Amino acid sequence: MNSFTLHEKIGQLLMVGIPEKETETLIHHRMFAQKIASYILFRKNTPDISATQRLTDRLHHMAEEAGISPIMIAIDQEYGRVTRIRQGLTLFPAAYGIGRTNNPTYAFDACKIAGQELSALGINVNFAPVADVNSNLNNPIIGTRSYGEDPEKVSQMVKHAIKGYQEAGIICSAKHFPGHGDVSTDSHLALPVSNKTLENLYCIELLPFIAAIEESVPIIMTAHILFPEIDPKWPATLSPFFLTKLLRQDLKFQGVIISDDLEMKALNKFGPMTELAVQMIVAGCDMLIISENLTHNVSVNDILQALVAAVQKKIISESRLDQSIERILKLKSRISKKQKSSPAIINQPYHIETSTQMMREIFFENRDSCHFPVTIEPDRLVIITDVLEIRNISPALSTNRILLGPKENPLTYYQPLISKMDEIFIFLSKIFWIEQLQSIQFLHNQKIRFFSLNNPYIQSNIQIPITSYINLYAECLPLEVFDGLIFANLDKNKNNL
Repeated sequence: MNSFTLHEKIGQLLMVGIPEKETETLIHHRMFAQKIASYILFRKNTPDISATQRLTDRLHHMAEEAGISPIMIAIDQEYGRVTRIRQGLTLFPAAYGIGRTNNPTYAFDACKIAGQELSALGINVNFAPVADVNSNLNNPIIGTRSYGEDPEKVSQMVKHAIKGYQEAGIICSAKHFPGHGDVSTDSHLALPVSNKTLENLYCIELLPFIAAIEESVPIIMTAHILFPEIDPKWPATLSPFFLTKLLRQDLKFQGVIISDDLEMKALNKFGPMTELAVQMIVAGCDMLIISENLTHNVSVNDILQALVAAVQKKIISESRLDQSIERILKLKSRISKKQKSSPAIINQPYHIETSTQMMREIFFENRDSCHFPVTIEPDRLVIITDVLEIRNISPALSTNRILLGPKENPLTYYQPLISKMDEIFIFLSKIFWIEQLQSIQFLHNQKIRFFSLNNPYIQSNIQIPITSYINLYAECLPLEVFDGLIFANLDKNKNNL
């Protein structure tokens, strides 16, 4: 650390995204001129494992040439809705699906395997697990990214997830501190506001983070949320109370605090991003994420220059800067400069078997699920859907599939068919079809199983008597697996699936 220039120190504070075009020229500038030593990947960068491997190999090699190795290469591979690499890796249920099993060992197994596979691709940081408690059903951004609604269960799942990543040798992160689960606004689009008191947070939201700290989680990511009852001036990402007083001093977290993405619109009303970046470091952040994936309105160079100027003007003291650099270098000491991608470990039979067992238990064997019957008589079931991709229905059921769409008859046309069925599966992706569903007269003894496929607001608008509900938007079971596994086998005993 003592050999670093000021610009090299500032370069350690930033984690930036990689545009799809002009990668070589721009990344060369980031590494050689700006000395930025951490990068975050998105789906545009990771279409499959081969492309991901080529990119990470190039980044690691260039970092060695630039003299800034080891670098951090991060990703948000939560599984479920937030899955950056969708082709080639072992697919796991979303956190909510694993939470439904009430088996923390599954969280450990999923995260250990996920960590091994990411590491094999040259990725050394995964921004997971989500430590938020899903206590607000109208939450548009967390939902089934969370392990559930019970803070004690979420805490246990988070601890085992961290253990899994540690066993795999990959750096992980608990997010989004101090808790993003009980708001109804997406911080990508606007500022969420929570009227909870600090006492409220200690009862629910903070419990999984306390568990994560007990498990020596290396990184905690902040939330862009305003808690006016606690700090009326600053959202958590900008708040000295939340980051320095609460997280550092009271909860004794010694790892790296990293901001959520600076491009999210939640922070827009608080001032120019150059000033806010300085405030984040003053407040207690060690690293800042600039994804170059959302608004593209945040200039990496402007923020670099603003941070350099803030240190020169002593707005950020050198001792404060060095505290962050020391934490970052301690974190990077876990990374081998010689890390090489080894994709042969990916999709091993044991990995696939482990994932399949989780999915089977979530949807077939868990006594709390009750979503699918053990056996089914095709002439007693109807499927109502607006999803064209659901095609692999067994021949016996094909005549009982009602597709909602502009060219189809109104749903009331099918009232006679629906009325004589014992079981009704509804797979819905668009909220405006709910009005049609509510025009149907459902019978008291019918089993209605409702699946929301890509809209987190659907559940709060359902006015029909449903037997069970699951949000597959978060892909607790990936849709392509669901398609082939369920419909092709609806008329078979579950033991033969």
